Amino acid sequence: MAKQKALEEINQQLEQGIQEIMMSEKFQEWLKFLSTFHTYSFNNTVLIYSQKADATLVKGFNEWKKDGRIVKKGEKAIKILAPLIRKQREEKKEENEGEKEKKVLYGFRYVNVFDLSQTEGKEIPTPEVKMLEGDGEQEKALLQEWSIKIDIPVVFKDTGEANGYFHLVENYIAIHQNRSTTQQLKTLIHEYAHYLLHAKGAKFEKENRRIKEAQAEAVAYVVMNHFGYDTSQYSFGYIAGWSKDVTIMKQIGEDIVKCSHHIIEDLNKPAKKTEVVKI
Repeated sequence: MAKQKALEEINQQLEQGIQEIMMSEKFQEWLKFLSTFHTYSFNNTVLIYSQKADATLVKGFNEWKKDGRIVKKGEKAIKILAPLIRKQREEKKEENEGEKEKKVLYGFRYVNVFDLSQTEGKEIPTPEVKMLEGDGEQEKALLQEWSIKIDIPVVFKDTGEANGYFHLVENYIAIHQNRSTTQQLKTLIHEYAHYLLHAKGAKFEKENRRIKEAQAEAVAYVVMNHFGYDTSQYSFGYIAGWSKDVTIMKQIGEDIVKCSHHIIEDLNKPAKKTEVVKI
């Protein structure tokens, strides 16, 4: 009973956290926070943020111990949700097929984790943050690299007043050739998010434009922040005025997390394509 009550309290905290984040200026802070925690589920990013907004790296007590660190005395655990999985046998489809097992989600349990700042011991190496801005050679090289790594053609041309666009029919991304490199990088991610979320057959294909633009810009902000760019001055104008329906906001939030993670993983992998994109 005690565990069930604790789980119910976490779920209540989750709903409250969603409302507080999605219906206030905290949404901007959460997006920045998400750039560090993009590998976690939407629910767990909300739970971690609502309990410790300055968290940078969380692990369980024993996981920290394996890393040569111990949790400081008196530190309060951060409670997150972990899936409960069980194996289920599938019926034979063919006479010559053996029995198959599939993993089935049947619920959640809460687990305790602690942030790096709540521990002490062996030094943990931290990745260097790239602080990139302007039109330097480093930015231009990154633009070339990202244009090759994403799995949709990219062209640079005069796109009029728009910074760029995703062509729904011909399936390519166009970036304005005369914008700053930093703006081109952000636009590339914004339009790639449109491709992943809003192309024909995609989950949010039929969503209204206001939501589509907010989704794409939120993803662009998270990805850019992950790689060391602060686009808040530009991005947050896009993200104002969202729906106040918590259910809708939760679903949108889940897909911001998934899409951001997808793009960050793509950009961290070796390039599949070898051609040079003309910029």
